[in-house]
Amino acid sequence: MADEDKRDDAEDAGDDADEEREDAPSASDESADDEDEDDEDEDEDEAPPPPPKKKASAKLVREPEPKRRKRAEPEKVVLPPEKAIGAPSRQTLIMLGVMAGATLLMWGSARFACNAHPAQTRKPRDVTTAELSREPKGAALELQQRWNSYDFKGALELAKGGIAEELAKAQSDCEKDAAGCEAKRKAVQDQALATAALLSRGPGSAKVRVISRGGAGGNQTVVYTVEQEGSQWKVSGRGAEDPTPAPKPAPAPAPPAPSGSAAPAPSGGH
Repeated sequence: MADEDKRDDAEDAGDDADEEREDAPSASDESADDEDEDDEDEDEDEAPPPPPKKKASAKLVREPEPKRRKRAEPEKVVLPPEKAIGAPSRQTLIMLGVMAGATLLMWGSARFACNAHPAQTRKPRDVTTAELSREPKGAALELQQRWNSYDFKGALELAKGGIAEELAKAQSDCEKDAAGCEAKRKAVQDQALATAALLSRGPGSAKVRVISRGGAGGNQTVVYTVEQEGSQWKVSGRGAEDPTPAPKPAPAPAPPAPSGSAAPAPSGGH
């Protein structure tokens, strides 16, 4: 009986060991499971391959234009009041007034200076007697002008013959009464006027008509005879008025008709 009990106990112990062996996982199974888990982790870590590129189609597809954004309306600028701006300042206004006044003053003074015309702004050039006597007309005109202005000494430079004698006598009379002659000279200053016209001219002589107003000679018309002396012309004589032109010959009368000729017969009529 004892042997049977021991045998039963041994069998029970063997069954229990078999059951524990079945329940406990084997080392190979655990290693296999670990490998499977590692492979899964690696698969998860690896990125999926990119999808294959599609071939471009023959016709280009036009991309839709982007929609234009509407511009935002500009904000209205509100200007501050003039008192807040403070421009232009009082100093600026004063300086502008000063500049305007100075400009007007300078403009007015320049305009007044430009429009001022005094009686004689420049003294005329003194012309010598040699220059005035290069032509017979100039010599006769200058002699008459000097004579009428009581400048007998200057007139003698342009005279010869009988005219020179008359001027010499007038000069001596003026020297006797120097004060009276000087007063007459001042009285007729800028009042004696004369004009001249060349009437005729030859190789060595010419006729010049001179009309004078005022001065020592008064109002008169004189025809002077002017002669050439070297490079100058001098007055040698004078007449009272222009030479009278020769009268034109009267037209000859028509010759009388011959006595034998008969007058034409009048035409008959009814």
